[in-house]
Amino acid sequence: MTRLAILADIHGNLPALEAVIDDFAPEDVDHVIVAGDVIN
Repeated sequence: MTRLAILADIHGNLPALEAVIDDFAPEDVDHVIVAGDVIN
């Protein structure tokens, strides 16, 4: 089974993005999908 992490509305908030990545890192995610709003 493929495991996905789906991210959206990052808005350039690097500390929050790093926290989310740390949260899903132990989940052995195969792919990360970024649904938009990466920068302000």
